[in-house]
Amino acid sequence: MRSLGLGFAYLCIYTTPIQIGFIIWQLFIIFTTDYTFLDMSTKEFLVDNLKFLHDWIYSWFWNAFLDFFYQFPAVVMSTLKTVVNYYLGFWLLGKFKT
Repeated sequence: MRSLGLGFAYLCIYTTPIQIGFIIWQLFIIFTTDYTFLDMSTKEFLVDNLKFLHDWIYSWFWNAFLDFFYQFPAVVMSTLKTVVNYYLGFWLLGKFKT
């Protein structure tokens, strides 16, 4: 159990740069197009840029659930997810490292 927790903690920490890359990509799209920070939803970002990922996720998960969460602004949700993921990783690392 300890090794699984440590693995998950390291996964949370090591995927943070990838999430920051997605945030920078979203900001680039916002600054170069007519989108605003609150205008581009996560669903629009996925459909416009990562159509294969959007279709794959919708084939696996409950569509009403995804429609609810994907209506929120992409940059805001990605930033919140990155911060929570980063702190969760370090919290778990502290718990399982001792």
